[in-house]
Formats: sequence, C-alpha cells, structure tokens
Amino acid sequence: MMTVNSKPARWQQIRLINLALFTVLYILRRPADALYPSVWNEDGVFNIPQAIEHGWSSLLIPVNGYLIIPSKIITLLSLSISGLFYPEIAYLLTIIITLLVMVILTSSLIELPKKEYLPIIIALLPYDPEVFSTPLYIFWWTSLLLLVPLLASSQAKSKTSKFMIIVSTTLGCIGSPISILLIPTMIIKAYITRARFNYVILGLWSALSAVQMYFSLSQVSEKMDFSKFYMALPQFIGTYITYNSFFLRPNFISYTLSLAFLLVGCFALYSTLILRKQEFFNTSIAFLAVLSTILASWLRTNLEIHPFLAGPRYFFFPYVFLSIFLMTLYAIPSESTYRLKPRFFKGLCLLILIISCTTTWIQNSSRFYRTHHPLNWRDELYNCISSADSYNVTIHFNGDISQAWGHEYPREACVKIAQSGLFSQWYRFDKTWLQEFKSNRETQP
Repeated sequence: MMTVNSKPARWQQIRLINLALFTVLYILRRPADALYPSVWNEDGVFNIPQAIEHGWSSLLIPVNGYLIIPSKIITLLSLSISGLFYPEIAYLLTIIITLLVMVILTSSLIELPKKEYLPIIIALLPYDPEVFSTPLYIFWWTSLLLLVPLLASSQAKSKTSKFMIIVSTTLGCIGSPISILLIPTMIIKAYITRARFNYVILGLWSALSAVQMYFSLSQVSEKMDFSKFYMALPQFIGTYITYNSFFLRPNFISYTLSLAFLLVGCFALYSTLILRKQEFFNTSIAFLAVLSTILASWLRTNLEIHPFLAGPRYFFFPYVFLSIFLMTLYAIPSESTYRLKPRFFKGLCLLILIISCTTTWIQNSSRFYRTHHPLNWRDELYNCISSADSYNVTIHFNGDISQAWGHEYPREACVKIAQSGLFSQWYRFDKTWLQEFKSNRETQP
C-alpha cells in the first residue's frame, strides 16, 4: 500500500537520477574539456586580463557590449585559487554552477509539472554543445534562473523562498540582455497575481534590465534583413524537431508547426489574460519566452546562424523554452482541452519532445559531442614569462589549434597570473622556478 510520503519520495528519487544523468551527459557532450581544459575566446582576451588589472571591479566592465557578471565571477574566483591551474579550476566551477542551476530549476520552488526531466531534455536537445562546460558561457545557464520568478510556486512564501527568487532574478538579469525582452512575461505575472512581492521583483528586474539595455543597444546587428523575419520561427522550430537537410531551411511542415504554435500560444494568452484561467499561465509565459528569445537571436545575428556550424549558442534559449512550452501543454488538465482530444494532444507533445531529443543523434551520433585540440595554459604562461617584454598567448576559438586566437600579454601580467591564488603559496616562484618548470615539462612523455 502506498504511504502518504511515497509520492514525494519517488519524485525526489527521479529528480536525483535525472540530475546525475544530466551531469554525465553534460561532461560527455564536451569530453575534451574534462581531459584537457583550456582558455576560450573572450575569457582569455578580456576577462583574465581585466581581472588581473582591475580585480573585482572588472565585474562591471562589459564584454562585447554585455554585462556577463556570472562568467567574470568564475574568472575571478579561479584566479583567486590558482592562476597556473586556471582552466581546471574554472572548468570545475562551471560544472558546479551549472548543476546548481539545474537543482534550483527542479526544486519545489518552481511550479512546473514534470520539471524533474528538464535537465535531461536540455542536455539532449539538437544543438552543438558550445555553451556546455565553458566558463565564458556560464551566463547562458544562469540566465535560465529567470524562470524562477516567472514560474515560482504560489506556496513559495517563506523568507528562504523569497530570498532565492530575488537572487535568481538578480543573477539572471546581470548575466544576459535576454532579461530585457523577457520583461513582458514578468509584467503578466505581476498583473495576474497582483501580489506585492511580484511587483518588487518586477521593479528589480526592470532596473537591472535597464542597465543591460544601456550597454546592449550597440550590439544590435546593423544589417537587419527584415525580408527574412518571417522565416525566423519556422527555422527554429524546424531544426528543433530534428537537424537534417529537410528541416535546415523552412518548409511546409515547419511553417505548419509554426502556425500551430502561434495559434495555441495566442489561445493560451487569451485564456490567461481575458478568461483568467490559471492553468494556461505557464504555457503563456513559455510562449512569450520562445518569441522573445527568437527575436533576440534575430536582432543579434540577422539569422546568419546554424545549430551546429555557426553560433549554435543562439539556439540554446529558443530550444529550451520550446521544450518548456511543450511540457506546459502536456500538463494542462484534460478538462481544459477536451475539445482537442486530450490524449492525442498530450501524446503529440510528448512525441515531439522525444523526437527532438533523439532523432538528430540517431542520424549522426558524432554531432552529439564536441572535441578540441589540447592547448596547455601553463606552457603559454611559461613562454610568456620567459619572454623579454610580452608574448602572444594562444587562446582557443573553435577548438582547432590552427584557427586559435592570439592575445598579447605583457610579461608582468603573466607573472601576476602565475603568482595569483591561494595555491601559489604551496610552490616557490623565484629565479629557479622557470628552470624547474622547464625541466619538468621536458621530462613529460
């Protein structure tokens, strides 16, 4: 006989299993990062030099027009532990923070049915794992914390719950300009609930988004091709279903699915705002989030992107919110969708989710993971410190060593990096250090 506490206990077991599987999949999608972590892109060009020069005040220096404070926190914490072992420490911190985000999104703080399966879905969606296990891109994950104030449970009234909602809102807004386009969703939440606390969150969200907007306006693509705008939604929905040559460009099926998405989403909005049916609220929020993130990708890239070959990070938010949209549809009570044949409706949502998370990898399993050439950070520091004045430090761009970036580091900056962190007191950095490091490096197989 099932006890009173058996259902929550079973839910927790499923949640923990899914979080464990997510961690494994997360590592497997970029296995080279676990074997030989490296410094990537703007992390080596901007974040590390700014951290060495300005310390913790570098948190407020934008990168490419954005405030990416979560990424810079990882940079500063890693350097505070050990500059010599920066890639390894930053990699571990990235995994920990990403897992913490997934723990929060699957907690009782969130009112989202079947939320315990969300981490697995995110790990299996058909995009290149560009944002996986890379310290620079941790802000893509922390921005998902904006789901916390939007989907917060009506039972989350304790001081701890409110504190977590405030922290999640703050981290989500200071990590990405996506918070600007998601403001309407929080306005709807405040309007529907009329709760004082939600108005406070809306004020905090708006203030932090205004700061992001100040830096972000210059990043809108100057060559906007409005003739392609009608293709945006079909392009994302088509490649979400499965990545192959058929869906690579919008076609009849992707246009039909896009029309169905718009009709269902608008009906959910109407039911939420006009009919005041609470069961459609989550679907409305997910619907607006999909449209907002697709708009953001279009404004930033003019759709000159590809889920595997060019800017796959711009598919991350749309795909995640499309998945949440399907999850919310699946959870709508049958009596609210009786005209749509609930079993068929729920089965269709589940089928689309399963197809999205499996067929791309069945067709081509090599796309599931991403590798890169080894690039030894300590070798680069050694060469820099050995130089007379400065050195062009090699930094990964796309994982191919022949296309790596180079950024000129002054010798003094490299010395500061090597001497930084708590671990630096465990080894002596003196006149013999270079020779000892060189001999140890040359004796390695």
